[in-house]
Amino acid sequence: MFYSLVLSCVIPLSPITIDTIAEYKLCNEKIDKIHYVRKWEPLVSKYFDDPKEIEKSLLIIYCESSGKSTAINNNKNGTQDIGLWQFNDDTWAWLKDKLKIKNNRYDPETSTEVAHWLIKNDGWYHWNASKHCWNY
Repeated sequence: MFYSLVLSCVIPLSPITIDTIAEYKLCNEKIDKIHYVRKWEPLVSKYFDDPKEIEKSLLIIYCESSGKSTAINNNKNGTQDIGLWQFNDDTWAWLKDKLKIKNNRYDPETSTEVAHWLIKNDGWYHWNASKHCWNY
């Protein structure tokens, strides 16, 4: 997947415009982000079949945790966002009961499996706070 994405960022021979240069720049920013977290591609691919969903998932992982499964971010309301996908305390408590989750948010496999369930059943909006970073 990563290499096919790299090949998609090409400046056309003609006509080169401000728009084509801007598109090229955005494409390369996306590639840089995915490359940074590409070690998670096999795990993400285990849960997502669609290449666009794999790409979006890797971008979210980059934007939320920079690919660090031990990432912790403290919120103003006293809650924490933890793990690759930065699950919030409140969201995790709800999902832990609902899905009978035994592992914690630091576990990349568990958090990716839970992210997959959440996306398939409730959509991508749970990561809207970082959408400016991953929505291309």
